[in-house]
Amino acid sequence: MTDKSYYRCIVKTEYEDAKGKMKYRRDEYIVSAISPTDVEAKMTKELEGLDFDIAQITLTKIIDIIR
Repeated sequence: MTDKSYYRCIVKTEYEDAKGKMKYRRDEYIVSAISPTDVEAKMTKELEGLDFDIAQITLTKIIDIIR
């Protein structure tokens, strides 16, 4: 058993399209963290400077990532 936990984090960002309309985009990230609070801290650091909202954080059943 491992102490790693992987969370699915959905991030919502607002952007302006080519016609000047404001649109929303939803991106999904897998984050290795110890808690949802840790996920939020890591995402805030990773996306520093961008205007974003964390829409959802869910604990996954992923046990490891093989590279």
